[in-house]
Amino acid sequence: MGKIIKLFVGLIALIIVGIIGITALSGTDGILGDVASDAKNAAANAALDASGAKNRVQEALDAHVGDIAAATGLSTAEVQKGIDDLAVQEWKVTDLPASAQAEGTFSASAAGVDGTLTVYDDPSYVTVNAYGQNLTLEVPESARQYMGYLAYL
Repeated sequence: MGKIIKLFVGLIALIIVGIIGITALSGTDGILGDVASDAKNAAANAALDASGAKNRVQEALDAHVGDIAAATGLSTAEVQKGIDDLAVQEWKVTDLPASAQAEGTFSASAAGVDGTLTVYDDPSYVTVNAYGQNLTLEVPESARQYMGYLAYL
């Protein structure tokens, strides 16, 4: 009789684990979907940092303060403040919320790479597409005020 009870309790536990597993694995709304997404974003952020891409962007902006000032009519101090506010080192790969609505997509080429930049109604996010890959980035608070200017590029 004890073996039957243990078998019955084991089957109930197995059913519960199965239900939890199915729920967790169903789409990106499940627990494992969230964990997988977090792990993917962490790996992408580590790769982005290790690639030195943020440093190259910062160096390119810093090297062209005078050119940007001349092209825009702003003072070099204003341009430098804008570059500082962009906080390039703080941009992070993240998931785009389902509620985000694209406001515009802009295509450009730089250093022989074609890409697009998509901006959203929520200035907290931009998506960059290059080399056939999409990366959604969370925009730091200090840079969000500049997202509306991307349409002028």
